[in-house]
Amino acid sequence: MTYSILTETDFFRAVADGEEGKVKDSYGDFIASVIRLCRTCDAASAYIAITFAEIELRAYKGLNPVVSSYCDKAMAFMKEMHDMLEPMAAKDMEKTEKNEVQPRLEWTGKTVDLVELVYALKESGCVNNGEMAIGKMNEIVFRMFGMKALKDYSRYYVSIKDRETDYSYTYFIDRLRQKLNERIKADIKRSLSR
Repeated sequence: MTYSILTETDFFRAVADGEEGKVKDSYGDFIASVIRLCRTCDAASAYIAITFAEIELRAYKGLNPVVSSYCDKAMAFMKEMHDMLEPMAAKDMEKTEKNEVQPRLEWTGKTVDLVELVYALKESGCVNNGEMAIGKMNEIVFRMFGMKALKDYSRYYVSIKDRETDYSYTYFIDRLRQKLNERIKADIKRSLSR
């Protein structure tokens, strides 16, 4: 299956040409194509095709009010399908060429701790030179750990800022530092006792 399968439909051609009548007539068939794609293809391929189609449709928004309204409706529907496919696509994408599932990272700590870590990575500048937006970094890190990205991550950040403290606001990062230092000291002590 090619990633551009949805952009090769009559609906897309009508949108590109700005033909209001054809856009209206082909809209239903386009939605049926999206549904068929979701039912017949593996989740990763469908996810990629829908993502590509969403991006391409954005280019036509605002050109013609009628065409734009159908683009909005199509994008809203694809967004719903996109969200539904996301967890399944992530699992599909983890498979190797031999169809072996790669080991997954699973976050078993508190959500607020992961938010604290994301903000620390952002502020350290050690990921993409600190140029990635915090929302995008949140989305990627949460997905990496098998979690759905938070839309309200800033609420967690506010709770971190509101912590009562005489010393540090970063409870989780402080605990990480403490645990790693304990491990290093134990390893050094073990190697010296040999």
